[in-house]
Amino acid sequence: MPDTTTETDNITREVIIDAPFEDVWEAVSTNEGRERWLEPDRDRTIVVEETEAPSHITWWWWRESDTEPARHVDVRVIAVPDGTRVTVTETQPAMLPIAQLLATFEPVCV
Repeated sequence: MPDTTTETDNITREVIIDAPFEDVWEAVSTNEGRERWLEPDRDRTIVVEETEAPSHITWWWWRESDTEPARHVDVRVIAVPDGTRVTVTETQPAMLPIAQLLATFEPVCV
């Protein structure tokens, strides 16, 4: 998880899916559903942060082999006349490495 956030980069995508609301919610809100929905990636770790059934879920994800910070994903699912609208906002905090931050402080002896 991030230690120190200095700024963030956001990407928001929205799509209307021709599928029942319940099926779409299951696809984003369960481990089995996400395995079918997301591209296969054995290196990816997902930790669900919050679920507000049946329309909102957030999680953090990262790749174990990656040096990039964890990304935060906010998913909103809404039934619409043409199917189900899914809005996904992915946020990647820009990190300030803790070693770099500590290097800016002077040691203090007491």
